[in-house]
Amino acid sequence: MSKKILIFTPLKEKTMEANLEGFIELARKMNTFGDDLDFDADAWDVTDYVRLKRRNSKSRIVFRGFPSGRGFNDAKSLPQPFQDFAKAYCRYDYALSPYTTVSARLAALRALAVALEESEDCITPLRATLLHFDKACSIIEERYRTASAFMGAEELKRISRFLVQHQLCSLPTAWNHHLKSPEDKERRVGPTFDSNRLARLPSPESLSAIAEIFGVAQEPGDVFTSSICALLASAPSRINEVLSVSINCEVEEFDSKSDRLLYGLRWLPSKGGKPQVKWVVQSMASVAQEAVKKIRAISEPAREVAKWYEVNPDKLFLPPELETLRECQYLTSAQVGMIVFADPPLNGNNTRRGGDWCRKHNIPERCAYDPKCKDAPRFAFKDVELALTKIKPKGFPFLDRERRIKYSNALCLVRRNELNKMATYRSAIVLPDTGYIQTQLTGSPSVINIFDRFGYAEKDGGKMQITTHQFRHYLNTVAQMGGLSQLDVAKWSGRAKITHNKCYDHQSDRDVLALARSALGDPEKSAGHVPSIPVNSLVTRDQFAELQILTAHTTDLGYCLHDFSMLPCQLHRDCLSCNEHVCVKGDAVRERAIRQHRQETQSLLQQALKALGEEEFGANRWVEHQTLKLKRLDELCVILDDPSIPVDTVIRPSGVLPVSRLQQLIDPQHLAIQLGVLKKI
Repeated sequence: MSKKILIFTPLKEKTMEANLEGFIELARKMNTFGDDLDFDADAWDVTDYVRLKRRNSKSRIVFRGFPSGRGFNDAKSLPQPFQDFAKAYCRYDYALSPYTTVSARLAALRALAVALEESEDCITPLRATLLHFDKACSIIEERYRTASAFMGAEELKRISRFLVQHQLCSLPTAWNHHLKSPEDKERRVGPTFDSNRLARLPSPESLSAIAEIFGVAQEPGDVFTSSICALLASAPSRINEVLSVSINCEVEEFDSKSDRLLYGLRWLPSKGGKPQVKWVVQSMASVAQEAVKKIRAISEPAREVAKWYEVNPDKLFLPPELETLRECQYLTSAQVGMIVFADPPLNGNNTRRGGDWCRKHNIPERCAYDPKCKDAPRFAFKDVELALTKIKPKGFPFLDRERRIKYSNALCLVRRNELNKMATYRSAIVLPDTGYIQTQLTGSPSVINIFDRFGYAEKDGGKMQITTHQFRHYLNTVAQMGGLSQLDVAKWSGRAKITHNKCYDHQSDRDVLALARSALGDPEKSAGHVPSIPVNSLVTRDQFAELQILTAHTTDLGYCLHDFSMLPCQLHRDCLSCNEHVCVKGDAVRERAIRQHRQETQSLLQQALKALGEEEFGANRWVEHQTLKLKRLDELCVILDDPSIPVDTVIRPSGVLPVSRLQQLIDPQHLAIQLGVLKKI
């Protein structure tokens, strides 16, 4: 039945209370989420409508307060009449714009209810004010992390806008929140980017481990999981897309340009992209082929069962060796065990296993139990057949009705329990969901992940795990670093918009720098002036920091190491008072200049001492300056005359600190104050 989309139009002549009642009554009449929906129930089962692809779990909308989520069934129901408004809002909003997740919307409604309870005796959206929305936003900010809190605040903003537009509150204008959107991931430097990159990309050790597991796995569950990872590593894909791949997914095409055979996989993108062939890079083609081969071998029995039920929807599938049991009116417990399970019992007792299964599934005993004839037939074949034929995937025979894809053509279809340690069903099939794959890769309190089972750990000894989406982030980053165009990256990833590429690009500043270095001097990798730049013209920051001498030029007494491209000389060629000036022993020309300069300094010092004795103004400063200079020249000459110091030794003064810029500013001020030009402050 098609949805009845009814548009709510408030009436100005009515009060807010009347408009709210009309809105709730309108929502009750809608058939969104089904005609049989119990509007007054605290929880709605909306699995048939709000369901993430390739998820076998149920979807529910629970109209209870905090705490929420699984395991919190004791939470109180939302108070009335706010609860009816929340239900009407969720149903009406879904009718206008279907969504796949309700967590942020419910969090906003719960927070607003709590904010109203703190100050109002009647919990209704009609009394919501800007202060209530501010309080609700603070509650969300306290309870959730940054990204989830921002989404909850956005939902609060939508609710406020809805209330204002439909005259359901006294707010003068729609409320807006103060939370900042999650930090921009386009930044390529800093610890925040590095931590985000580490969280989004798989570790090199985990990639190596899953590759080794793919080669040695024997158990069906390990073979299936590692093969799915191999396909995820072959082309940037979402896990639900991989699980929906057809049995006839492989494509081979000869490329005349490269003179080689290309290998690809037929793909159905799940977010707006068109059906396509995802070409696998040459180095991964053989791996992808082997992965498809392994999964196909595991799924062959399940696809045989699916084909049987397409032709015989009401008849129980039986293998040829058990076909004679179809004519039996009653079955023994052992026969039931043989029909239900494909694996032999661990204890060799099919009788007990068959009887336990019948009791678990409420199969009645049509014949009374006789202790003298324990193995006598007691269970009707029709009852067993009815119970087993009901265990079919949702929507059978179609895996995707819109795209007309059947379960019998699904590559990843398996028999029930085939991938775990439990007994495999012979005639019940299931498509593993994203939750199963993710649990195998990350683990859970009850499941040991695939890395732990094979004895792998991270380099630091920590627990090794990987998420299915990290493969997609990894391949996109590799494609970006390899120079693939943004359009090609979007097409290869199955995206409808190029702008979505940036969320999957985790190139750091180091990656970009390495790419720039590789392009130097290579006309094939760059254009313009870049190919003509010498390859060795760039060094790393660490290498640059280790360099002590970056530039040099000659002086009368030695060599100046000051970098004039950074700053002009601050000492006006007073080289002996500079820690960036060096002398070289054995340079005869400059040694003569040093000794001559020493003699001149001695003469100048004598003149300054004579002037100081005559109390000439400023003579003390000249005495101080010439004394210090002569001391440095004497120390330098001692080194030059020392026979134990080899020729070509570089001599650099120690303990020489040039006058700071602040001191250069202060000294003239002191001089001006002494002369009476400036007044002391």
